Amino acid sequence: MQDILNAPSKGKSAQADETDITARLQEWCAELRARLPGLVEVCLLRLVPEGSALITAAPEDAVVGRVGYREAVARMRAAGAAVLLPLDRTEDGIAEVIAMPVKAPQSPADQPAEIAVLVGVAEMPAARVQLIMAQLEVTLGWLMFHLGRQAMVETRQLAQIHDQAFLICAEMLDTEKPTEARQILASLLARYLKAERVVLVRRGLFGLRIQSISGESKFDRNSQLNDLTRQVAHEAQLRRAPIGWRRSAAEKASLMGRLGDMHGDAAIHAVPLTDAQGEITEVVVLHWSEEAHLPDLDAWSVVWTLARPILAEKDRAARGFLMRNLLALKTGLKRLFGPRAFKLKLITAALVAAVLVTTFVQVENTLRADVVIDDPDLRVISAPIDGFIDEVFVIPGDQVTAGQALLKLEDDEIRLRIAELEAQRARHVARAALARSNRDRAEAAVAEAEQAETEARLSLARRELEQTVISARAGGIVLEGDLRQRLGARVTFGEELMRIAPQEGIEVRLSVRNRDGDRLATGLQGRVRLEAAPDVPLTVQVIRLQPRAETIDGELRFVGFGELAEGAPEIENGMQGAARLDLGQATIYTVWVRPVLETVYMFLWRWLP
Repeated sequence: MQDILNAPSKGKSAQADETDITARLQEWCAELRARLPGLVEVCLLRLVPEGSALITAAPEDAVVGRVGYREAVARMRAAGAAVLLPLDRTEDGIAEVIAMPVKAPQSPADQPAEIAVLVGVAEMPAARVQLIMAQLEVTLGWLMFHLGRQAMVETRQLAQIHDQAFLICAEMLDTEKPTEARQILASLLARYLKAERVVLVRRGLFGLRIQSISGESKFDRNSQLNDLTRQVAHEAQLRRAPIGWRRSAAEKASLMGRLGDMHGDAAIHAVPLTDAQGEITEVVVLHWSEEAHLPDLDAWSVVWTLARPILAEKDRAARGFLMRNLLALKTGLKRLFGPRAFKLKLITAALVAAVLVTTFVQVENTLRADVVIDDPDLRVISAPIDGFIDEVFVIPGDQVTAGQALLKLEDDEIRLRIAELEAQRARHVARAALARSNRDRAEAAVAEAEQAETEARLSLARRELEQTVISARAGGIVLEGDLRQRLGARVTFGEELMRIAPQEGIEVRLSVRNRDGDRLATGLQGRVRLEAAPDVPLTVQVIRLQPRAETIDGELRFVGFGELAEGAPEIENGMQGAARLDLGQATIYTVWVRPVLETVYMFLWRWLP
């Protein structure tokens, strides 16, 4: 009901309409006071949360601030029904106060009343007072009927305004260009709001500029008038609320007053248009030559709410590819550096941190290689002479050192042959001495020759005697050759007896992928882990490279050879594993990201036309 008293009628200003309603209510109060004897004062109040406000009263000089009046209104609001309150003493002929709430016929029961009737009654019998209260309730029906009819009229007027507002929005949506939509908005607002001039001011890259003017194809050439219009729009944009000016009740020295004096207006209003994000980029400035034509701008809230989103969609549809991306970038930056969008800020910060870490943080860079133990220095112990095994000193798995005896062959025959040869050499020496004493040079020469032959055969026999004890030429571990069951068995010259794997300087075979062949170089050091003992790291150094790549398991690979600085007893030829050769420090991008990108690029490049 408060809106009913405040809303203007069609064709009248808000002030004139409110005066007309107040006059009718004043007549109702005076007539009620005249028809019901005993009523000293009749007041019509508007109930607000802070208290109550006087609408009208009969007589006009009625004192609404009486203590009894305030108490009666408070009790009525608490009870939600009519209240009769006797005064402690009679004031100005008033002995009792009646406070009645006025509710619309279709108002909910729990909704408080917005209007109340306050009646000061003279001293009279209780029956008479009850009769007056009943007559007041009957009389309130006329007031409720009048207010309901007025509400219906105002509702129809508001519906008509909404129809016109939606018509403006529909016309804007039917346009193809944003300029046409803005021109239609200005022209139709001027027609429906009976405005003399409607200007649409828009904020651009270089500040506010006039975008369209109602009824004009060209803008005013009066630069001062346009500057004042932009300044008024800027003020409304800063306040984020509509601002207005009337010639009858305004400061003539204000900015809008100067604009009104220059254009000859009686009223000016500037209404900012807000988009979906709550930003104000456009302002509508309306001019009226007569104050009587000034409508209720709040009733046109549909236009003020929908106009800017419609214009934004038109602008977005008319933009080119470059402009769309630039504005999208601008919007993203505004959200990123604005007060909201915490998730976007968090994700962006994480991405920036990831890029910085990937670009600048360095980690260990290694080259992966497949490893096979392929040591050409594997020691094979073979029989140096023919003979029979006499003793065995080591078995597979034993650790041996250089020069350690491994096994012994029987040497009896060799020793007998040495003794026989020593006896022959003694005979030849004696024979040669006898021949020299007899001055038989020929016989002495023959004896000396036979002596030399015997000494040569003796030296060979002694060498064979030394070879009966077979020793290790280098330290290592015995891999093969358990000869304990062959004691007394014959061996022939060159027969393989044992195999010894050296524990230092073991050579391994390293192979890398084709794409990593240029990174494999001599001198690289790294770690090797064998599949047989993955928890034991071994140190390797590349000592030489194979000049050409070779195909391994259907894949072209580059091969190098490395030497293990130290080994474990379990190392045997044929063992496999993996190596990581140290390439120094490199960024995370170089180590992890770039190989992935290269792989994806090669995969896609193969399928490009």
